[in-house]
Parts: sequence; C-alpha cells; structure tokens
Amino acid sequence: MHRVREALLEVFIIFCVGGLIGGVLAIVSNLFVSGVQYFSQQREASELLFITIADQNLSFSSVVFLWAAAAVVVFIRTGLGITRWAGPADSMYAAHQVHQPLDIKTGFASTLAAFTSASGGASVGQYGPIVHFGATMGIWVKRFVSSRLSHEIYLGCGVAAAISAGFNAPIAGVIFAHEAILRHFSIRAIAPITVASVSASTLSNYWFPYSATFEIASIVPSLAEVVPFLVVLSPFFALVAIIFMLSLRYVAKTAAASSVSPLLLPFIAATICGLVGVWVPQILGLGIASINDMIAGEFVLSLLITVLVAKILMTALCIGCGLFGGVFSPSLFVGVAAGALTGQILTLLGFADIASVISVAAMAAISSAVIGAPLSAVMIVLELTQSYQYAVAAMMAVMVCSLITNRLFGNSFFDRQLLDRGIDLARGREAIALNHHVIEPFASDDYISISAETIGHQLQQEMKTRGHTEAYVVTEAGLLLGKMNIYTAIEAGENAVGDFMDRRPMTLYTDEPLDAAMVKVSQFVGESLPVINKATTKLHGSIAEGALFQAVIDVQTQARNLERT
Repeated sequence: MHRVREALLEVFIIFCVGGLIGGVLAIVSNLFVSGVQYFSQQREASELLFITIADQNLSFSSVVFLWAAAAVVVFIRTGLGITRWAGPADSMYAAHQVHQPLDIKTGFASTLAAFTSASGGASVGQYGPIVHFGATMGIWVKRFVSSRLSHEIYLGCGVAAAISAGFNAPIAGVIFAHEAILRHFSIRAIAPITVASVSASTLSNYWFPYSATFEIASIVPSLAEVVPFLVVLSPFFALVAIIFMLSLRYVAKTAAASSVSPLLLPFIAATICGLVGVWVPQILGLGIASINDMIAGEFVLSLLITVLVAKILMTALCIGCGLFGGVFSPSLFVGVAAGALTGQILTLLGFADIASVISVAAMAAISSAVIGAPLSAVMIVLELTQSYQYAVAAMMAVMVCSLITNRLFGNSFFDRQLLDRGIDLARGREAIALNHHVIEPFASDDYISISAETIGHQLQQEMKTRGHTEAYVVTEAGLLLGKMNIYTAIEAGENAVGDFMDRRPMTLYTDEPLDAAMVKVSQFVGESLPVINKATTKLHGSIAEGALFQAVIDVQTQARNLERT
C-alpha cells in the first residue's frame, strides 16, 4: 500500500507540474507571437519618416522602431545587470550538470529582450528564447515542488511545452526535449514531459484557436518525383545551413573583439537592419507571413535570392551585435527561401512544380542542422501537414543535410556555442560531472609531514609506526619542498632527508578537475600524491590512487544514474 500511495502521489505531481508548465508556455508562446505581430502591424502602418526618393515614397519607420527596441534591450541589460544573454545552449548545458544551474533572472530577461528585439523588427526568432524560457520556468517550478523528479526533467517539461505550443506539435515537443536538450530517454522523464507537451498544445488550441503559425497545404506529392531531387539538393541546403551558422559566429566574434561599446552595438545593428528593411521588409521581425508566402510560391526568383542573402546577413548582424533573439525561426525562413529558390529553378528548367514540397523539406533540413534535432524537424513537418509523404520527403533532406553539416560544422549551432566556452556535450554527462568535481574535497590529511632537517632513521621509524611508505617534506609554513619514500629514507640513514628528497614529485592541485587528475596519474606508480594550492604551493593533503579511482567511480555512477531513472 505504501508503494501504491507513492506511485499515485508521483502521478498526481506529474500531472500538476506538467499541466502547470504546459499552460504557462501555451500562454507565453502565443502572447509572444501575438505581441510581436501587433507591433509589426504598428510599424508597417506607421507614417514616421516618410521620405521621397526618385519619385518613390519610402518609410523609414523600421529604423525608428529598431532604435526604440535597441534602447529597451540596452536598458534591460544594464538595469538588470545581465552580462550575457541566455538561450537554448544554456538549457542544454544545464540539463547535463547540476553545478551551474540556470539563472532565473537571466532567463526571464533574455526572453523579454528577444520579445523587444523581434517587436522592433530585428531579424531574430522566437522559438529559441521561448525554449529557454520554458527551461527556466521548469527550474523555477521545481523550487516549489517537492518530488523525486530531477531538475533536468522539469527543464525538459518546459522545453517540450515551448515547442508543442509554438508549432502545435506535441509529439515533436516530446522528441525535441529528449533529442536536443536531455539527449537520453528514460521512463521517468517521458511521462511528465509528455503531459507538459500535450497540455501546452491542447490549451494553446483552446485559448488561441486561430493562432496557427504556418500554413502548409497537405497536397500529397509523389515521392518518386520528389526524393531524387532532394538527394541532389540536400548538399546545397547543407551549404546554406553552414554559411548561416558561420555568419552568426563570425559577426558575434567580430563584435566582441571590436573596440565599440557593447551598449552602442545594438544601435548600429538597428540602423543597418532598419535601412535594409526599408527596401526588403520581408526580412524584418519573425517573418511568419513571408514564410507562408514563400511556401505558397508567391515570391519571384529575384526576391527569393534577395531575402535569402539579406536574412542570413541581418540575422547574424542583429544577434551578433546584441539585438538578442532566436536563430530557430530565421533558420526556418532561410530554409524555406532556399527550398523555394531551388524549386522555382527546377520549374523553370521544365520539371514538375514541386516547389512547395521542396520548400518544406528544405525548411526542415536547414533548421534541423542549426538546432541539432533531425527527428524533431521531421515530426514537426508530419504534425503540421498531417501528410506521410511530406514527412518522408523532409526526412530524406534532413538526414542528408544533417550528415554533411555534422561532419563539416558540428552537431548544431548551440553545440558550437558551448564548444567556444570549452564545453563539449559530446563527451557525455560523466565527463562533464568529472570536470566539475575538483580534487580538494577528496584530499586526505592522513600523511606524514616532515621538515628537511629530519634524519633518515627517524623518518623510517615514523613510517613503520604509521604504516606509510612515503612522506612529504614541507617548510614551517606548510609549503611543499619534496617527497620521500622508504627507499630514500633508508639511503639517507643518519643524514638529513633534505639532500635525498625528490624535489619535483608529481603533484595534484586543489582546483584540478577529476578528469584531468586521472589523465595525469595514468603513469604514476606510488602510494599517494600531494595535493597543493597552485598559487602558494602549500600542502593541502594527499590522495591515494585508490581514493582517486573511487571518487571517479562515484561521480560517474551518479551521472549515469540520471540517465537510467
């Protein structure tokens, strides 16, 4: 009966937590998009800064709105003391360790900054910030709920709910949380994440019944006609994805290395993006309407080339210079533009008109390469179109594109962001956990400490009494001078050990991670190693090989258990 009560209580908590997170993300996701669309309508209808150039009336309201957005973003950053905006990469890292949890304030501030940037017309997206908001929301909820569910499950609930509400794709939400963020499947995680994802989709449809983001007609294509073209075109999609991600990284690095103030950079990006938007307004904001128009084949070839190049450049400029936002939505835009472009070229060459199918497949392929979630991208297409043929076509493009980008660039744009910070998620939870545990807590004070004037026979006697075969020679201040073993103690005899000690023994530092320590001692033979303070060389303690191995095993077991529960 006790186990039954515990099981029922856990089910109750799962539904409460999943439903709460799903409901919040349904509201936030839809209000985010609705709010951005409202401000976009105000910008498009605005008559600010109308200028006549060569008998053409041009509105520079996009510049004004972006300046206002840049001012608000700078105010948020300085007012709240945000040193770095947070996104999906931080959610991924937080799911793989517990020593550097998500910062709640930074998470909420980043979402607000992304909303401001997109509302002003910056070429950024909503899905990345909402995904991170979901992760932050999940961690925040965990503070008030006592359960056996780990922090990463709460985080996964928020991520799944964000994708589910954003695309009205609950299955894709569950898969995305496991595939891109948690990167493992477990029985305990699937249940609450599923509840959160389904709740977000269901409540989103109930509260916002006319909020469909993408309009994809489920015209059933012939796979025999589509697949050969996708096999040939997928390397081009991979090239576009790589160029897009390299542009994001290049502008960000260039902006960070420049002498321009970080508070001025958003205004520079706002000015350039606003001016480009005067002539190419399709690249401003979320670009949802433009995506639907491109899928429907309403863009001519020259405009497709223009928006493809402009979207890549302006997204890289905005995000790199501090107009924070997501890269997921821009990758969808870039994917559709690349697909529609190639589709129209095929039509001009006399092939069947399959541009809409190629557009959707390219959208899935390029976005999956950027976010590192190929299965999720395919499932989004399946749930959006309700078409098996569309999903299979997308799957072909996704797999070829992901294979190429993985080899030439990396698993995803977010993985490369983490690699730039010295974090390699490909090493797994165990390696990350070992890197977060340092030697200091495992050091022992059960060692022999002697001065350089100690006589060899005296050291032999103390070793015999205490059962040690090694000793450490230190100063009165505790600084390590060298190391003695039983053989050098016998050799010293009636002489002081200072002339016989090993002056350069292998040492470990108090702040040295366990994984680095294991590599260092791989060739070590002896009883123990000294653990010293790197700055002062003061002896902190010693650690035996067996104790070090046991510490590593314990940390690995804890990390491994997270994936098995």
